Amino acid sequence: MPPSTDLLAARILIVDDQSSNVRLLEHTLRRGGYADISSTTDPRTVGPMHLENRYDLILLDLQMPVMNGFEVMHQLRGMEGGSRVAILVISADPSHMLAALEAGGSSFLSKPFKLPDVLERVGVMLEKRQDPAARAAGSCAR
Repeated sequence: MPPSTDLLAARILIVDDQSSNVRLLEHTLRRGGYADISSTTDPRTVGPMHLENRYDLILLDLQMPVMNGFEVMHQLRGMEGGSRVAILVISADPSHMLAALEAGGSSFLSKPFKLPDVLERVGVMLEKRQDPAARAAGSCAR
């Protein structure tokens, strides 16, 4: 079943230092019907971008130069509203899964990923954010 109109209107940010990964994820999400997609290859811009746009979901690569995904999550958790944003952590190293979830990630996806898996995970995460019981608990399924 395709995502509802409310879910397709979600504000999504893609953060990856590889522009080819950003383009692939943008294309996949747009084909899935999501329209409000932003992206950056510079993890240092995530905090200010989130303050301005209040994203519903961030797709975050872990291994990036200058500032890694753990540092980005730490920065987000320290800002107003940052603890409420759902974060889909994406990494080529599955051994980082537990640490990423403990650092504030809501879910984890290993690279290389299958594009249908990305759409499914994004849809599930956004549905859980929309669910009043999940919002009250302040969590998203891992």
